[in-house]
Amino acid sequence: MKKITNASKAKIPLKQTKQFCSTTLREDSVLYQTPGPPQLKQLHCIDLFAGCGGLSLGMEEAGFKPLLFSEINPQAAETYIANRADLDIIPVGDIYKLTDLNLELLQTYWRYKGVEEIDLVCGGPPCQGYSGIGHRRSFKLDKQDIPSNHLFQEMVRVIRCVRPKIFLFENVRGLLNARWTPEGESGEIFKAVLKEFKNLQDYRIRWDLLHAKNYGVPQNRPRIIMVGIREDILPHWVQGHLFEASFDAPSAVESGFLPQPSGAPPTLVELLSDLEDPNYLKTSRTSEYPSEPKTEIQRAFRTTRNGQILGKGAPLTEQEYSDHAPYIREKFAHMIANGGEIPDEFKTKKFAQRVFPMAWGANGPNLTATSLPEDYVHYRQPRGPTVREWARLQTFPDWYVFKGPRTTGGRRRAGDPSIGAWERDVPRYTQIGNAVPVLLAEKIGKHLAKILRGELSCKP
Repeated sequence: MKKITNASKAKIPLKQTKQFCSTTLREDSVLYQTPGPPQLKQLHCIDLFAGCGGLSLGMEEAGFKPLLFSEINPQAAETYIANRADLDIIPVGDIYKLTDLNLELLQTYWRYKGVEEIDLVCGGPPCQGYSGIGHRRSFKLDKQDIPSNHLFQEMVRVIRCVRPKIFLFENVRGLLNARWTPEGESGEIFKAVLKEFKNLQDYRIRWDLLHAKNYGVPQNRPRIIMVGIREDILPHWVQGHLFEASFDAPSAVESGFLPQPSGAPPTLVELLSDLEDPNYLKTSRTSEYPSEPKTEIQRAFRTTRNGQILGKGAPLTEQEYSDHAPYIREKFAHMIANGGEIPDEFKTKKFAQRVFPMAWGANGPNLTATSLPEDYVHYRQPRGPTVREWARLQTFPDWYVFKGPRTTGGRRRAGDPSIGAWERDVPRYTQIGNAVPVLLAEKIGKHLAKILRGELSCKP
């Protein structure tokens, strides 16, 4: 035990004494303290192309504190800020304005605030042109001519300037096969991305295609995750294993750069049944929880930031219903009653809707939350999913608020690249659909935090 005399004990604040000491005894005017568990070093991150904050929130839950986020869309940025108004996070819009000089000045500022190094730079550059869902409204424009498809180079530039201990890049599965031009080679864009990141000096890089369902998320959601770890923090790892792995192989999980799959996804009934309002047809929204939480996962979603579990009658946000025409409700009711079958009179040449399954098949969740909630019909009520239900699919807690319009037209969501109109509306459904699932981000974040603290090593 550490011995502290009366002369020195007065210098220790009471709050600090309670925090670091588990037992306190007095013997002859001498304070004896038994040290409690050691404090973990605060980790810091920068989130690029942050959207509404799904990746950031997962990292926050894993112990990282965001210092800066970049997001060019004002609607998504407002959502990000609204949920972190009490945190000292620097907002940046266009990443091109985050120049090398500005980054150097920011690092000087952070050092004076006690942050010597950035632990993590993470981000998912916009995936226009890569995503399969985006092909519905595709334009006759080569991917090499879409400015946002080159933003990964800006992420590399920021990493090169900041030199974080770890970086994390995420993107859609479609990037693996994307071509710059119709005549190009399948996968040539991903090869260009890999080459750009590989040119970073002193980083070991691995990537994998992860499926969110394998990490307890109630949807399939395949995502490319690339991790780079600065070599000087790897001495405690088995170096031979690191150097043997092929750079081009999807070996991030095998090499220990990403966590092993864990957790079973809840069914949609387990996830959403507490939000079902039997009187939903009589009102445009449900403003209070219609029942007590029925499952552990529902209790988790209904837990506030101060630890309170919201009960029946507590305020509920984002449970607003689409004003479907009677014939649409008739179509939805038929689909629910007949295993998703769409009657001939309701079939269109557009994409077909699907009914939320009440149970997963043998391979688990087979749906992915996108920017298009009209793809799906509620499993029990003839209506589309609400913003809150969409957010739960992405494992956002119920206290998370969303800003901007609820939804908007497809053309405004897509912009019109054919005339150089790159600006897009990003309504609430789209913000959620574009996000990284919070639970997946949290599990990745906790794994990276253990690497940074020297608690993990590669498999021999």
